[in-house]
Amino acid sequence: MKKDTSEKRFVFSQIKNSVINTALQRLARNSGWLLAAESVAAIMSVIQFPLVARLLGAEGYGKATLIVGWVGLVGSLLGIQTRKTIVKYLSLYLSHNQNLQAVAIVKLGLLLNISMATVTCVAMYIIAPALSLWLLDSTDGALLFRIIILRDFFASTAGTSTSILRVLNHFKWLSIVNALSSISTFVLVAIALLNRFEVIGYLTAISAVSITQSIILLLYSNNKLQTQCNVRIWTAKLSVLQQHYDEIRIMLISMKLDGLRKIATDKADVVILGLFVNMQSIGLYKMGKQLATYVTRLSNPIYSAIYPELANLYHERGKEYIPQFVGSITRWMLFAMFILTTLLLSIAGTLVPLVFGNEYIPALPIFYLIMLMHIWLVLIWAPGLMLTFGKARQLMSINLTSAAIMMGLLFILIPIWGINGAAIALVTNYWIWSGLILWYISRIPDFTLWPGRTQSKHNI
Repeated sequence: MKKDTSEKRFVFSQIKNSVINTALQRLARNSGWLLAAESVAAIMSVIQFPLVARLLGAEGYGKATLIVGWVGLVGSLLGIQTRKTIVKYLSLYLSHNQNLQAVAIVKLGLLLNISMATVTCVAMYIIAPALSLWLLDSTDGALLFRIIILRDFFASTAGTSTSILRVLNHFKWLSIVNALSSISTFVLVAIALLNRFEVIGYLTAISAVSITQSIILLLYSNNKLQTQCNVRIWTAKLSVLQQHYDEIRIMLISMKLDGLRKIATDKADVVILGLFVNMQSIGLYKMGKQLATYVTRLSNPIYSAIYPELANLYHERGKEYIPQFVGSITRWMLFAMFILTTLLLSIAGTLVPLVFGNEYIPALPIFYLIMLMHIWLVLIWAPGLMLTFGKARQLMSINLTSAAIMMGLLFILIPIWGINGAAIALVTNYWIWSGLILWYISRIPDFTLWPGRTQSKHNI
């Protein structure tokens, strides 16, 4: 009897390892394609970044950053975050061959994207002269604002489009498009700046590529989904989502509120700096932050590929396969983060004055400080895990808490320490977020993240 039990455990263990290895291989393949595209983007950025910084100067670069930041901030505040909701429910419906529901959830996402973007962009287009007068002390910048407003309108559907392609496992095609977009952006930006079109040329170049990419992604993703499901998206009835209506509504609201953290970390710091410091200081801060976030950029492909894989693994196999899967990812990230961080820290002191010029040497302390934010990469799988387990509201609470603390620190520290205060607030946000999310996951009932450790039984 004991022998039979032992054999069953061995067989189960072999099956489990096979499933985990398959999932990890698929994750490695998919993230590999995205990493290749991100590497192309990083290489283009390494060349483009100093070109833009030198030809625009710290003041011109700060001006462009402020315009993009303000338009992006308003769009993010008023837009709808559909990306993660699409991934969760599209993978769920497709795994159960519910094609009508799969197409309907995408239609819902697109309707929300387009309707909110239309209202937001029309309103901002009208008030562009007032924005220019307030932020740039001149109405001459209205055209610059309107260029970015148009770009963000078309980009509103990109989240839904990329989510469809990731669930359908079209990572290779998505990566090729992203790589070509990065190359095209560099070429157009270089042409614009070398011909002395300055800020307007730079903003027009990045907008033209973004608009083209968004249209291509929308058409291709819709075509692939309609082909697989044999249902046209715009003829799908939203009533078929009735079974999960409340869950979808709660997740959309949660992800909308959750997006406030991304707004705080990506845009709010620059916007608030604009209220207290000059354009040159904003340019220096953006330089330091841009250099530091190259580590995050190279991790984005893994982040993008993890959630669909976690969702598929959980829907098909259950919770018991998850700990080994995320454990392997954690070890990968620790190793990769150590290598990238060491490399960037060792070359930054020589690279910045050599490539960007002595004007940007004051950005180095900002860079060194912001590098401390990368503690969160060890937990890169955590948001996807919580969403997979249906903990969207709890994730939202953690994100809002850390974002609220960051916003408070920005208003307190920037008037005192300027761009250094903004960097401290940014890093504090990531450390608080990492601590809170690790604490919460360790208390999820019936789930042991680390074998051999007793898990809390509190029902959270």
